[in-house]
Amino acid sequence: MATDWRDSWQDKITTAAAAIKHIRPGDRVFVGSACGEPQELVRALVDTAGGPEDTEVLNVLTMGVAPYTDPKYSDRFRANAFFIGNSVRAAVGQVRADYTPIFFSQIPEMFRSGRLPIDVALIMVSPPDQFGFCSLGVSVDMTRAAALSAKLVVAQVNKHMPRTLGNSFVHVRDINYLVPHDEPLLTWPVIDNPDDTTRRIASNVASLISDGDTLQLGIGRLPDTVLSELTDRNDLGIHTEMFSDGIIRLVKQGVITGRHKTLHQGKIVGSFAAGTQELFDFLDNNPMFEMHPSEYTNDPRVISQHDNLAAINSAIEIDLTGQAVADSIGEQLYSGIGGHADFMRGAAMARRGKPILALPSTAKTKDGMRSRIVPFIQLGAGVVTTRGDVHYVVTEHGVAYLHGKTMRERAMALISIAHPDFRAELLHAAKRRRLVYADQILPPLHPYPSHLESRYTTKDGGKLLIRPIRPSDEDLIKDMFYSFSEQTKYLRYHGTLKAMPHNKVQVFCNVDYDTEMALVAVRGTGGDEEIVAVGRYMTTPAKRAAEMAFVVADSLQRQGLGTYLFHRLIEIGKQEGIKEFHADVLPENSGMLKIFHRSGLNTETSTEEGVVSVRMKLEN
Repeated sequence: MATDWRDSWQDKITTAAAAIKHIRPGDRVFVGSACGEPQELVRALVDTAGGPEDTEVLNVLTMGVAPYTDPKYSDRFRANAFFIGNSVRAAVGQVRADYTPIFFSQIPEMFRSGRLPIDVALIMVSPPDQFGFCSLGVSVDMTRAAALSAKLVVAQVNKHMPRTLGNSFVHVRDINYLVPHDEPLLTWPVIDNPDDTTRRIASNVASLISDGDTLQLGIGRLPDTVLSELTDRNDLGIHTEMFSDGIIRLVKQGVITGRHKTLHQGKIVGSFAAGTQELFDFLDNNPMFEMHPSEYTNDPRVISQHDNLAAINSAIEIDLTGQAVADSIGEQLYSGIGGHADFMRGAAMARRGKPILALPSTAKTKDGMRSRIVPFIQLGAGVVTTRGDVHYVVTEHGVAYLHGKTMRERAMALISIAHPDFRAELLHAAKRRRLVYADQILPPLHPYPSHLESRYTTKDGGKLLIRPIRPSDEDLIKDMFYSFSEQTKYLRYHGTLKAMPHNKVQVFCNVDYDTEMALVAVRGTGGDEEIVAVGRYMTTPAKRAAEMAFVVADSLQRQGLGTYLFHRLIEIGKQEGIKEFHADVLPENSGMLKIFHRSGLNTETSTEEGVVSVRMKLEN
């Protein structure tokens, strides 16, 4: 006959010190992670007189203190971290603790299979509900697998632990000892005032996010800033490993609804939460949230089932071929693989998925500043995302799309989003490595003017991105040129240009955004991008006048695109102090002449040797 859980509840209640005495020498002890760390049990682990000896302590992400890593306890404890947090980094660096590099999605199976057996699990739970189920609250991740695999389970029962829903419960019958102890959860600070670099990176990342996308983000300054840039989006979804306070505002504003998610429609799915008390209160008994173990949230096969999934992760450095380092700084082990590779691979497999790596272009060092985009990864560093897995790379200077690109295209795209102070050095290194042409021109040192980007809808409903040209556009410009009809080539180039080899096209693509400006119209995204129009001007030395020219792909002519590019260049030119524009047009090019004559500017024309010279003066 089944026994009601309440009958055994009182028998399991004990103190932390008494429970810790059941740990035997040589045991492997798992400690609950992040904001769900059972602080009272951790304190008892090291403070209890006659406590455990020769103990291996497994942890995932420690946000509080990790006293068992103190050198004075080195004869009693040795930590084994799956992710190197601040509190264990020094111990790992001094070989007083271990680091196990492993995908978070694979850790639970290591516990269950016995390949990494757990003797004791120290966890924190909410008080049991009427059916005897305790919630793991903000930290389900690997904790649930550890609790269900361990020979001995000790749970700190804390009324401050929110009762989260989903696959987040452990029954009282599966817990050996219950230690009632109420105390505030560990918190993760929210950054309200991000620096300018973070804001610019976040803005570039946000440019890749569309209505209805499902997001994976981490915690910290950049993810929260990215979320703050998405207030004008609609019906975003969340399927992530971890999340923080940044999602609260977007949920309350109706931006995050999960309406278009292909799995768990309408639900925010995560593995652990790290934030402030406001977040914990928001999670408590909130049916919009489902917490699941990491073997589910981080499984690339599950992730890939989400259409339009954008996975946003960070990197420490990336080399010119696209190899990304995320867990080490040279020989120094710094963090961990975590869910980085799981979500990058899962997003790449998803339909219309976007794996995004975001990082500042530079890092501070004791000697000044170094580039995070490097010719070679540092000696001893580990590649977490291979060059075959990298898709989008984002810095404060722009977005580079690498997937399916040649080594030359990758190198030029990455150099273009590197800090201007390091671009010459990186180009020189790329030439030494024979990744780029020996005569490759240095990308412009002026920052990429992302504020000049705009959207245009053609008369037939086509959606285009209008943006400044980039050095990495060489192949796209070449493809557009060879798609032109002979008539279009003749009208634009007056019959003088028959081919578009590298030495010509690189000149077209490398503009300084100061004395010269070129705008391209782009159809598609990522690997499906196609340039369908170009408009440009080049100023005279005094920058008071500029020569202007346009070309539009045959399939988009008479869609108003040339007129739009014309007016955008006029607007930009005015801001730069240009007073008049010139253009040389063949008389047969009636479409271009109409644009000029209908511009509303003071326009004068003259014809000489079969070419119409157009002069357009701007009003003061």
